Amino acid sequence: MGAALVEFDVQLTRDGHVVVIHDPTVDRTTNGRGRVGDMSLQELRALSAGYPDRFGSSYVGERIPTLAEALSFLRGRVRAMVEIKLDSVTDDAAGAIEARTIEEVRRQGMSEDLALISFDTRALERCRDMAPEVVRGHLFDRGLEEAVAAAVEVGALVVMPEKRLLSEELRDHTKAAGLKLATWVVDDPLELAALERFDLYGLATNRPGIMIEALSD
Repeated sequence: MGAALVEFDVQLTRDGHVVVIHDPTVDRTTNGRGRVGDMSLQELRALSAGYPDRFGSSYVGERIPTLAEALSFLRGRVRAMVEIKLDSVTDDAAGAIEARTIEEVRRQGMSEDLALISFDTRALERCRDMAPEVVRGHLFDRGLEEAVAAAVEVGALVVMPEKRLLSEELRDHTKAAGLKLATWVVDDPLELAALERFDLYGLATNRPGIMIEALSD
């Protein structure tokens, strides 16, 4: 459809594997129950990740992918934004999700083809220190001035507030700090038009085809 980036979320399994799944538990989108961080990769792989509550048996054969599989699939096709989820950020910096994610990004040769994003400033600080060459983005859903300051501290390129937090003040504050402004999630062309005044660098959407068509108009 022509989207510039594909965004997805990563969590850490009990046995140290980085997997692509949004929720901290498997309850909503698989046929299993439990926290991702309490399960091994083998246990996760045994689950059907076809989101049965929404799609029934249409995608029963789907499995939770590893970060390695996702990056291998995307490499050379499209750039990525990888969100490090709060639930997987721990005090163990050396063996933590940030280090394991960066290791895989470098192994795949994608350091220049993706961005690491998070709500967690500590996670982004580690990403800055471990992989300064990889672009960073700071997500937030509250505390505007603190978030912009944190984004500057971690050397982020992009500040990414939830759309209800957008304002002219935030736009100007972000620009003055030398940062770009992006938001999420925008699925309605009319809403997109209403957000034009914020000079957005980018936006996340569940309907990329419709949004790209709206932008071209």
